[in-house]
Amino acid sequence: MRTTIEIGLEQVVCPFCGEAKHHPLFAEGQFQMVRCALCRFIYLNPRPTKEALLCFYQDYLPKDDASVSAWQSMMESVFQRAGTLIEQYKKRGKLVDVGAGFGFFLSEMKKRGWDVSGVEISQKAIDYAKDVLGIPLQLGPLEEVGFPEGHFDVVSGFYVIEHLPQPIEFLKECFRILKPDGMLLLRYPHTTPIKNFLKFLGIQNRLYDLPAHLSDFSPGMIQRCLEKVGFKTWKHLIGGHTFPKGLGKRWASSFFGNLSEVLFYLSQERVLLPGVSKTVLAFKG
Repeated sequence: MRTTIEIGLEQVVCPFCGEAKHHPLFAEGQFQMVRCALCRFIYLNPRPTKEALLCFYQDYLPKDDASVSAWQSMMESVFQRAGTLIEQYKKRGKLVDVGAGFGFFLSEMKKRGWDVSGVEISQKAIDYAKDVLGIPLQLGPLEEVGFPEGHFDVVSGFYVIEHLPQPIEFLKECFRILKPDGMLLLRYPHTTPIKNFLKFLGIQNRLYDLPAHLSDFSPGMIQRCLEKVGFKTWKHLIGGHTFPKGLGKRWASSFFGNLSEVLFYLSQERVLLPGVSKTVLAFKG
């Protein structure tokens, strides 16, 4: 994975409120996360242009078969948990996964009897999904695909919204293509609390994965974004944890993932441990 981009950077305003003023937050190499002076949204500025990002993401996903298999194993538990969660509200129907990667979540939902579609910007991932899993994906971004209005029962996105230059426009499109009683499921990282803690300890890190992550979301900011585009109700939860490659990373993910689940349910679903990945369900109707 590339960690530097030498050309194609642009200054941007806050993707949430349009404010130009911001305060520096954390730097990783040549890249700088900032906090909006008005709404406190956290975003990358300057950031790669749209063209530079499209080029960057052609090399972002794993390449060799072993790495693809490891990525599948890392996400498998989260995908299964999400599928079961969706089916608590929707038994069957049309589902589109945005930022579908290699198509593993779509494969899981297809096995459960869903009519599945996917959107992806990596041609390598599109080819894998078609050739290996037999699942055709649309070349994204979502806003340019042109799905019919009110077409899907469920829109899902796993670790995608933090990668998008215009997250509000993405959410507007999700809202548009959902049926009146449709549901959005998003899985996203919540990195800033960990960055603050490691800074206090004097530990250097690249947890934002810049320039891949263009924003960082808290549950509160996710909720503000959902409300801004028209969603009326939502439900925040932990939604499981990944199993990354490497003993240390896997131990940390399991420990903090299980701890966050315990705190969430012991608090009667009120406490979402800062710093761990989270899932949100948003309902159109």
